[in-house]
Amino acid sequence: MGSLLRAVRGVMLAAICGAPVLAHHGTSNYEATAQAITLTGTVTEFVWSNPHVYLLFDVKGENGAIVHWAGEMNSPGVLKNAGWTKNTLKTGDQVTVSIRPNKFGTPVGLLSRANMLVNGKPLQIGPEQ
Repeated sequence: MGSLLRAVRGVMLAAICGAPVLAHHGTSNYEATAQAITLTGTVTEFVWSNPHVYLLFDVKGENGAIVHWAGEMNSPGVLKNAGWTKNTLKTGDQVTVSIRPNKFGTPVGLLSRANMLVNGKPLQIGPEQ
């Protein structure tokens, strides 16, 4: 009976601990084969929260209208380990970023930390992960 109880506890522990892993959505919303595009705009918000950090920024479109973009980044923990903080980017900063657009044609994408410019200068914080 003792080994059965241990087995049941083990299965329950695995199910509880494994649930967050199964809940992660991955990057399936973004074009795997799409070329990254380069955008330049103004930071409107830098959202430092789990499960992903978001950079919200405004870009002037080809027709002159402002397009509100959202760039998804790594988790705060990953970014913190690479030297980022919640104050790395501020509202009003001018950014040039490389972003992999989503599949649906909306102004949302997976943002690369490599080659990011902030106020015209390279942001050199940690390696791309």
